[in-house]
Amino acid sequence: MELIKLIFDIAKVVKLDSRADNRGLMTVAAAEEALGDIGIPFNEKETRAYVMNKAGTFFGIHYREVSDPMAKLVTVIQGRGMDYLIDLREDSPTYLQWEQFELTAENALAVYVPAGIGHAFISMEENTIQLFTIDKCGKEGLSKQLNYKEPRIGLKLPIEVTEISTYDAGAAFLK
Repeated sequence: MELIKLIFDIAKVVKLDSRADNRGLMTVAAAEEALGDIGIPFNEKETRAYVMNKAGTFFGIHYREVSDPMAKLVTVIQGRGMDYLIDLREDSPTYLQWEQFELTAENALAVYVPAGIGHAFISMEENTIQLFTIDKCGKEGLSKQLNYKEPRIGLKLPIEVTEISTYDAGAAFLK
């Protein structure tokens, strides 16, 4: 694995190890030792696959406060999506700033999202599959939500939202 970019002094974009041959593409989505070698202390507890049938399927903004930490590693294993990282640490000089990254099976990028950083994702193609690994299990892995239309953040989405959960659509705005 290779560190591609450090975001907001804490989140990271990494290039996953992958190889292609006559059988197809193989990507190592999470490896504790390799992540540790690039400064990501990650102990995988649960992995989830999200299958998005429609382009424009939206998740987020989800986050964990620093006082209740949880980290996640997110990649795409089929299709493509736009991934967003939003700094929600009120004492940070980059508070409410965001960055976006296109994730595809072919580019083998993943984002490491620690506590204090908001995360959102929109599928850019039909049948996009996102692999989402967290360092907590079950109900411990539940995040808080913030409304993606929060004007102080000003997310710019590349396509219209076509599918969104009730709890994300009705998430609170900043106070």
